Amino acid sequence: MSGQVVVVTGGTGYLGSSVGKAFAESGETVVGVYLLDREVPYFEKTLGDLVKSTTLVKADVTKQGEMNRVAQDVIGRFRRIDVLVNTVGGYMAGSVEETTEEDFDRAIALNLKSAFFACKAVVPAMRAAKRGAIVNVSSETSLLGEEESSLYSASKSGVNRLTESLARELKAANVRVNCVMPRIMDTPSNREAMPKANFSKWVKTDQVARVIRWLCSEEAAPINGAAIPVYGGP
Repeated sequence: MSGQVVVVTGGTGYLGSSVGKAFAESGETVVGVYLLDREVPYFEKTLGDLVKSTTLVKADVTKQGEMNRVAQDVIGRFRRIDVLVNTVGGYMAGSVEETTEEDFDRAIALNLKSAFFACKAVVPAMRAAKRGAIVNVSSETSLLGEEESSLYSASKSGVNRLTESLARELKAANVRVNCVMPRIMDTPSNREAMPKANFSKWVKTDQVARVIRWLCSEEAAPINGAAIPVYGGP
């Protein structure tokens, strides 16, 4: 895979940083798209010396114009986009009675619109090159709605359907689209939120990242339109 240009949305988050590191270790040129400055130190710590081979671009990926700007910037710098990984997302819980219209819009924007706009922005370059790989990050809850998780489950289910539709739409252009479905990931914020949980059962972000990297490799060339479970321990 060495030498490809990889765009990672949510690039400075816990999973995004692990994804960036996984691709950088393989010799890829990594462009991390981020919004929150407070996440940058974690990204830099995670990548260590590999940060020298990465580029950060600040943008709000829930807005189409922002992602178009990012794609144009990347193509202007590197002449192409080979891989897109969409890690942006956010968990939301609450009963339907407590859920507001603002909550609904926020969940759809974070978990679905962000992936849609990112795909829409990079697809023209991939079509022109007649090659590319896209991996979206969904969730186990996309398969079965959980109590008081209607917004998260519904928006992540939309990611699965988006992945399947784009896989068929872009097949003739030799662009593969898949998604991964983690369960609870082992991150500092999740440990803080659930301090009594058994962390050994949680999937590690670097494990998810390696699955994503593999899905973008030639070894996974026959896989298109799939939703891959990455649930972690027993």
